[in-house]
Amino acid sequence: MTPELLKAKVLLLGDGAVGKTSLLRRFVVDQFSDDYITTVGTKVSKKDLTVKHDGVPVEIVMQIWDVLGQRGYAGVQETALKGARGALMVYDLTRDETRRSLEEYWVPMLWRLVGKIPVVFAGNKIDLVADKVSVHELLGYLTQRYEAQGFLSSARTGEHVEEAFVKLGQDIVAGVGKTAPKVALPTIPQEPVDILIAVADRIMTDFCAQMGSVDAGMPVVKRQFEIANVDVRAPSKESLMKVVELLADVEKDFKPAEEVEANKKRRAAWLAEIAATA
Repeated sequence: MTPELLKAKVLLLGDGAVGKTSLLRRFVVDQFSDDYITTVGTKVSKKDLTVKHDGVPVEIVMQIWDVLGQRGYAGVQETALKGARGALMVYDLTRDETRRSLEEYWVPMLWRLVGKIPVVFAGNKIDLVADKVSVHELLGYLTQRYEAQGFLSSARTGEHVEEAFVKLGQDIVAGVGKTAPKVALPTIPQEPVDILIAVADRIMTDFCAQMGSVDAGMPVVKRQFEIANVDVRAPSKESLMKVVELLADVEKDFKPAEEVEANKKRRAAWLAEIAATA
């Protein structure tokens, strides 16, 4: 029997350094690295997966969006969520605050903007945990509260990595044709955002809007941020000004000169406002 084909946008959500990129690398190419790589904006990978639904094989082409976990980039994060069919919610078993963050920040954002689409929880870095009982109990709490499946995973060893994605794929297939209601969960007040992070977020989202979509704009943003040596966790004014210049150089290839200059001045003005209020 020829499998049916389904294309699905899948999100990797969770705080920075919980291992989202490592889980994705393990799932897609079956490799692991100890190097910590901060995701800039979003990184998109593709993986084909075949699951069964009612005894029928269904081939899913997963377009997996690894979303920047650093707080303060709400513009980038909220834009990336659009059109998602499912999400892997990742937290670090060695840092319980990252589990709380799923409940306080990531799940409310997802349900408010996209709706109650299928989610699977992944408590990552199980290879670093000695007390397996407590982490099992906390995972059980999450799965019961949100009526979702969960796994204790390790990107290092590969434990339960594929199982988590397969389960998410099965849930996505089972949800085809069903409406995902949007839910406004109460959220705790967020800590004030560093003003330079807020500006970096505005620059990213502004350029993507000029490009027409996150899909088109974010790879360019990622490259220019890397060239400018921007640390998205603590960007400097100098590195962001370099990004403004680099993005203007890119826009020269497909936009009128006056529009390029207007975009450059607008983004530079956001940085100038920081000096004016400092």
